[in-house]
Amino acid sequence: MRLVRSRHDTRSAILGYLWCSGGSFRPDLAAGVALTEASISRIISDLKAEGVIEETRRAAPYRGGPSLFITLSNAISVAAIEISNNRLYAAIGTLAGETLYAERYDLPDGIGAAAVTATVTRAVCELGSWAAPRGIVLEQLAVSIPGYDPDLRASPIVPLDVAALADALQRELPETPARLTNSMVARAVAHRLQMGTGVLGGSYFFVFVGHGVGAAIVDELAESGDVETCEIGHVVIDRGGRCCRCGHGGCLEPYVSTVALADILQVQESDLIGRGDRWPDDYDISPAARAEIKARLGLLGLAIGNALNLTRQRNVVIAGWPGALPAEDRAVVMEAIGASRLGGLQGIALTFSTASLGREPVSGLALAAFSFIRRSGARRAQQQQLISN
Repeated sequence: MRLVRSRHDTRSAILGYLWCSGGSFRPDLAAGVALTEASISRIISDLKAEGVIEETRRAAPYRGGPSLFITLSNAISVAAIEISNNRLYAAIGTLAGETLYAERYDLPDGIGAAAVTATVTRAVCELGSWAAPRGIVLEQLAVSIPGYDPDLRASPIVPLDVAALADALQRELPETPARLTNSMVARAVAHRLQMGTGVLGGSYFFVFVGHGVGAAIVDELAESGDVETCEIGHVVIDRGGRCCRCGHGGCLEPYVSTVALADILQVQESDLIGRGDRWPDDYDISPAARAEIKARLGLLGLAIGNALNLTRQRNVVIAGWPGALPAEDRAVVMEAIGASRLGGLQGIALTFSTASLGREPVSGLALAAFSFIRRSGARRAQQQQLISN
């Protein structure tokens, strides 16, 4: 069956493929978006003229092969506000993935709404003040907020007043398109970029275990942009259990987050996060601590198995601190999934990804770049022209 796309969709598909692959020769790009070189040549010319992509010469991949290599442009700038690990990160980067500016602001536990709003306002102001004198035009801003729900004025995880944030953005960056979303969307988008252009047999259930614990259903993200989030970290597993930062008792998160892991290891969470995938080798883990970690992984598996009872997803990807453990320890997760999922483990495929800890604001910038791509790479000047016409 012949694939029919609008010009907008074709532009997005081309940019999405380049984003995931890191660049491509024209024949590979055409094959990747399931179109002929002739059918995409005009769009490639337009994107080059608009400064969205660049084409440089490289050694041909084979004798007589192409030598022009296409990448996303380093001249396009996007920005991010990412809240993670009790911190707020403000950053500017290029569409091609280079970070130009990054600042970190502390958001300690227990901080009030007024203080959060003041910090966010300061971060937005300083971000805009850094870009303006350098002549940097921000084509897209992404704001990643833990527990964000567009139907709620403030997140139950971080007391950020969304209306106050919108006012700050309008005042400091009035012409920059902004996307506010749940932090798990940003994590899922960044993971999809990390995967490259490969696909795990279609959609998958993505779980991130860090300072926060969340999940998302990723469905052909590079094409559709659809990400359905799931607050798996706030599934109550023990009604009389540990107090969670969301205000409930007995949520999964206080048992399996990096806060909980640091407590088991008797180390500082910031030090743990800074070690990324090296943490199991860097710490002397006692037999008692290893047994407790495996017990916590069992709780994670039970929660995932129950989540799979509510969705038809069969591919599961876990990113965060569990991915650094040896296979025999991680096997507990799969056993627990089978113990809680109706039908057991039949058809379930489980993959562990890299920790991706301490890499903020990579996820926020990835979401900003992806949001720009999803609007087909239309520059701000083009959008304003369309509005005025």
